[in-house]
Amino acid sequence: MHSPRVWWRPPGSKDVYTMEASDSGTSLFRFVPFKLNGEFPSIAWKGHVVKAVLPEEGTVRLDEIYEKRSTSRDEHKKAVRKALELIEAGELEKVVVSRVKSVKGDFSPETAFRHKCQTHRDAFVYLLEHPRIGVWCGATPELLVTASDNRVETVSLAGTRTKEGIGNNPWTEKEYDEQGLVTDYIKGILEKHGASDLRVEPREDLAYGDLVHLETRFRCSLTGSIVELANDLHPTPAVGGRPLKNACDFILHNEGFNREYYTGYLGVESASGSAYYVNLRCAKWQNGGVHLFAGGGIVDGSDIDSEWEETEAKLRAIQSTITKEI
Repeated sequence: MHSPRVWWRPPGSKDVYTMEASDSGTSLFRFVPFKLNGEFPSIAWKGHVVKAVLPEEGTVRLDEIYEKRSTSRDEHKKAVRKALELIEAGELEKVVVSRVKSVKGDFSPETAFRHKCQTHRDAFVYLLEHPRIGVWCGATPELLVTASDNRVETVSLAGTRTKEGIGNNPWTEKEYDEQGLVTDYIKGILEKHGASDLRVEPREDLAYGDLVHLETRFRCSLTGSIVELANDLHPTPAVGGRPLKNACDFILHNEGFNREYYTGYLGVESASGSAYYVNLRCAKWQNGGVHLFAGGGIVDGSDIDSEWEETEAKLRAIQSTITKEI
């Protein structure tokens, strides 16, 4: 069994880093699944963070054979319709319905990682190879939590438009309400953990490639374990829903595939500070193809066809960094 390897580029940085495994290391890289039920393991390895060069093509091993498992349009619409029925019945406030798209071909994860670093400068970009879980690569715009010297920062992120769409039509009350659910949830978790000097920044638009999201940023002082806070925040309503247990049960029984590490979280913990990100805009590599993942929040007033188009826009953004030559 070969050793795990990971490369990442922090938001706003030009530098790429890797983890040199060592029992005496002072840092920890974590890769956590969507569901913390043991079916897919939480990966963590200890070591030293060092600067790295971009991995060359052929560095990563693709042992897992490609297997197609795309969500059809009819399957997605059926799940969204069911979600809307439960929202109308009062059993759910919001649920995130996601889908998987399989693309056959020999795509280079190293090239995709390089392209994502160039294209998504404000995202956390990573490439991970692990013998137990395979090869994953992504560029996520969503911070779960960051901490340094007891100062903690997190964000509420929800709603999706294309830049062209937001230019023609302003955000709707439905989209503001969807993002507000996430904001209220995160504020409650921070207060439960004893946050002091809590500041909630004004809501802003966050651009990510050709997409735009609604973002609210939190800043506070907080002592205690950053991992315990991360696990309490995860999964947020931005990737699960409200009430959380009902939403996660719905996802389990209606999505038709296992998210594995999509909408989990990942990042680095060290003595100088820690930062974890929600694993969005990601893909799982196999020998002969890739699996892409995307979803959208369903709330009262959601339109079934529009929700499919939202996932299509997200998948196009991911696929453009995988299949396009640099």
